Amino acid sequence: MPTRIRLLRGATALLYIGPLLAGLSGLGWGMLAPFVGIFVVWLMILRPEQWPATPEEWLTGTAWGAALTQLLSQILLVSILLALGRGLGAVAGFLPEMNPIFPLAVSFLAIPLCRVLWDAQEAAYHGIFLDDEAAAAQAPRAATEASAAVVPLLTLADDAPDAPTSAAVATVLKAVRADLRLNAFTAALARSDRSHAALRRALILWASEPEIVAPGRVPSAMASGFAIAGRNADLLRLYVPRAMALIAAFPDRANSFPTPAQLRDAAAEGPETDPYSDLPAHLRADLRDGLQALARAVETALPGDSATDLSRAEVRRDPVAQSEARHA
Repeated sequence: MPTRIRLLRGATALLYIGPLLAGLSGLGWGMLAPFVGIFVVWLMILRPEQWPATPEEWLTGTAWGAALTQLLSQILLVSILLALGRGLGAVAGFLPEMNPIFPLAVSFLAIPLCRVLWDAQEAAYHGIFLDDEAAAAQAPRAATEASAAVVPLLTLADDAPDAPTSAAVATVLKAVRADLRLNAFTAALARSDRSHAALRRALILWASEPEIVAPGRVPSAMASGFAIAGRNADLLRLYVPRAMALIAAFPDRANSFPTPAQLRDAAAEGPETDPYSDLPAHLRADLRDGLQALARAVETALPGDSATDLSRAEVRRDPVAQSEARHA
């Protein structure tokens, strides 16, 4: 990636060399409009996040204002480059004759070269941006697109069959930036106005698939699944055994799991007590034991420094542990 960035900067230099050559050869302000057109096209290709993405966005006053600002900035930039080239020619006392097509071609060449070297949309999907400004401009749009993608899932019935629900969830979360969609999905399910029981089961099943956990492309998958399960006994019975198998198979992914402290807190609180629940007491005890075992497994799998920091944090939170530590 650093090599590609350096090549991109070299290709971008061609964009600015064109107006400098035009000014150096004494070409007049008639070259302003075509150069501005080339600069604007280059900007749309390399920085699409600065422009409206849909026809609906173009109809808003904010979009027109932003586009006008971009246009005026490019007019100013080209004017400065033309004037700078003319000034260099005057100082050197040398104004070479040049076909007007040549400097335009030099600048235009930057467009295909930069497009080959940099796909802004694909880079944004992978969370890679040219600079902090591009990242800040892309973030709201990416979050909005992620939220819109999960909306159709929220219309599914609470008692929808597991198989089609799981397939729908997997399809939506198959995107390259699945982490953003997962965050939006988790936030939507955090609302308490509907149970979304089928969606919660489907999300836990998706998050605890080996092909999701092993590559680590969605680092918060298992933590999000635990957050969705909450204190629901049925969901915890689905989550805990799968999590135990995964932490044993992929200990290097321990950072994507809930922290040992969170798991121990959940074990201490126990699953929700529903007066109409038919879950026997011994199964509730098994769930608490399973959460404690998962906490130990995650703590063991965590890197040394992380495990030490977590242990210290738990000691600070637990008065009994504080007393034992003082007398140790």
